Amino acid sequence: MKKVLNLLLVAVLGVSVFSAASLTASAATLPKVTSVKAYNIDDDEINLKWKKVKGADGYQVKIYSKGKWKAVGLTKKTNFEVDDRKSATNYRFKVRTYELKKGKRVYGKYSSVVVAATEPDEVDDVKASAKEKTSVTLKWSKVPRASRYQVYLYDSAKGKYVRKVTVKKNTATVKELKAGTTYKFKVRAYFSGDAGKEYGDYSDVLSVKTKASAAKKTTSGSSAVTRSKAESLALSHAGLSRNQVRDFECELDYERGVKVYEVSFDSGRYDYEYVINAATGKILHWEKERD
Repeated sequence: MKKVLNLLLVAVLGVSVFSAASLTASAATLPKVTSVKAYNIDDDEINLKWKKVKGADGYQVKIYSKGKWKAVGLTKKTNFEVDDRKSATNYRFKVRTYELKKGKRVYGKYSSVVVAATEPDEVDDVKASAKEKTSVTLKWSKVPRASRYQVYLYDSAKGKYVRKVTVKKNTATVKELKAGTTYKFKVRAYFSGDAGKEYGDYSDVLSVKTKASAAKKTTSGSSAVTRSKAESLALSHAGLSRNQVRDFECELDYERGVKVYEVSFDSGRYDYEYVINAATGKILHWEKERD
């Protein structure tokens, strides 16, 4: 009797091992999902798509959150919408196939990790906080987690909006305008995500008229320092070369009646801002902030 029981136990264990091995083998034969891409990105959702895997009954999508991977849904299609996300935020996803085996899902290998970011919110409440004869200062509500803001001006000669200035703060001054002239502005935010920049929607158009008479500014002499020289001075002080920076800008301005160059750029995770005397080349003040 004991011998018979032992034989039965061996048979049962053999079947269990065989079944587990068969199930594992079945999972291993499922092709890996490829060509996963993010598209149709909004401020609260990211859509994913990938190539169809022959023989798959469906797909599982996972998102990396709080230090671990979490399932966000199943689909039989080759696309999936991940919604209810935070704006201007980086996200990571991966996808795998599954087959139905006796009513249970048997999963294949994960795809490569896809990195994407949501767009920032639309810029609201754009107002003219100051109007001069040749300049307009705009201000707007801050957009959560926005990296920068871009101010656009409608160019009637070109028949389109052109970018005039990019700033980190929620205020900007557009210069070199004509006195007594009405201009149209709009502003948008962008987020520098891990996969590149994501741009938010433009604000409503704001029309502003500059003051009527011609402007005169007190200067402290002509610009002995060229724009190129001012750029070189800032880069040299930062210990960087031109190809090591991004979002580089250099504008001629006035500060307390002194003609200056305002130079700004990003490198790595730092933002640099310089104010350089246009007559002498002296760096009046500078800032380096972690982005």
